Amino acid sequence: MADLNDMMLFLAVVEAGSFTLAAERLAMPKANLSRKVSRLEQQLGVTLLERTTRSQTLTESGQLFLTHCRRIQEEKAQALAVVSEALKSVKGSLKLGASVAIGHHVLKDKLRDFLDQYPDITLQLNLLNQRVDLIEEGFDMVIRIGKLDDSRLVAKHLGTISRRLYASQRYLDQTAKRITVDSLDQHNVLLMRPMQSRNQLTLQKGDSTQTIKVIPRLVTDDLLIIKQGVVDGLGIAVLPDYLCREAFEQGLIRPVCKPWCMPPVEIYAVYPKNRTALPKVSALLTFIQTLFADKIKNCSLV
Repeated sequence: MADLNDMMLFLAVVEAGSFTLAAERLAMPKANLSRKVSRLEQQLGVTLLERTTRSQTLTESGQLFLTHCRRIQEEKAQALAVVSEALKSVKGSLKLGASVAIGHHVLKDKLRDFLDQYPDITLQLNLLNQRVDLIEEGFDMVIRIGKLDDSRLVAKHLGTISRRLYASQRYLDQTAKRITVDSLDQHNVLLMRPMQSRNQLTLQKGDSTQTIKVIPRLVTDDLLIIKQGVVDGLGIAVLPDYLCREAFEQGLIRPVCKPWCMPPVEIYAVYPKNRTALPKVSALLTFIQTLFADKIKNCSLV
């Protein structure tokens, strides 16, 4: 297989018009240059340059090969220019991942602000409720709950999500049972998978912790469905405060079993280390951090 560096040396000799001048321009010994071009010819199995003591002439094969060498040189220059531009300006494509709930309750209304600010950015937003391999699936950033366990990734803390038990007035009106932590196993409970596994809830009040086994009325992996179930009076569920702000203010749902709540969880913007130097990723991170400072950090319902 022909060496790309040798191909560029061949091109330099042709453009200079002689090995001597090409060697001077490349700041390398003429003998080394001649040897590398000869090696290229041997690898290709053809003569590219007919050499005499006074001149050099391209063969027919050399003419054809020269065309492709020039094309490779142009592609190389364009590739370097693209990389240089990517490191200087906020432009190009971004792939962002988030849960369905975060997509609808945090990102949806603000995406236009980001895209208006950076008109040369194209954004692909993937809403998914399962873990993904950022690098394998080509994500520039994913908003993720929980600890980081991949050394290839960088995690920036976005906030702490408080979670508590919610029910609707409709459910409270239709149940004859008093809602307490000790009576939760007698109520209709809606569970989120996989965060609430083994059909149990772990609640805390100050330094006290209590785990309650429940028989769920509904199990799903989508918080929006859980929330809607609570609003519709299906039962009681653990929900993050940020997701409940609007429904709480409208009087559709309210916290129950206060002051017991679920342990808070941390949320991060996670991205591959090799994206750190890209201005487009830095711009997205700044946007996400500012957005979550308002939506998550400043959300306290009770």
